[in-house]
Amino acid sequence: MDHTDVARSGLDEYLTGVKLAVDGLTPMELYWQPTPNSSHIAWTVWHMARAEDYWYNGYIGQGEMVWTAGDFCTKLRLPAERGGAGDSAETVAEFPKLDMVDIEEYFDAVRTQSLKNLAKVTSSDLSQTRDSARGEPPTIAWVLAHVLVEEAQHFGQVAYLRGMLRGLNN
Repeated sequence: MDHTDVARSGLDEYLTGVKLAVDGLTPMELYWQPTPNSSHIAWTVWHMARAEDYWYNGYIGQGEMVWTAGDFCTKLRLPAERGGAGDSAETVAEFPKLDMVDIEEYFDAVRTQSLKNLAKVTSSDLSQTRDSARGEPPTIAWVLAHVLVEEAQHFGQVAYLRGMLRGLNN
């Protein structure tokens, strides 16, 4: 087992968990916000996909993100430059009412490309950085760990919101 196996295992676990957590939720539940200053499930799942797309496909893969290459920004009616990081409460509340299947289609496309880029990462690449990063460029090892932490955090938020709506194990 190496770094790619570990990253793939975590990525697979989180996407599978997210799909189970959103399964059967109504549009009202997907867009429910416990407070006006919190995010809803649909936005959170979209943001998870955008973050993975940025780091795995834009940064590690040094290619165009699936968001624009697959024209998902148009399909999901959002600006091409938007990724969710730093969104205000108002911006989250104004997130377009989308079918979860469309958000999942984007996430699946991101994952397909992410795994292709992950498969190319060798152990000697882990200490490398890329020029396209914001601020001080992180190492590829940092990116692999960061994406797992970010997806774990957001998957937990999705599962927690579902629990608030439906109760434990419902």
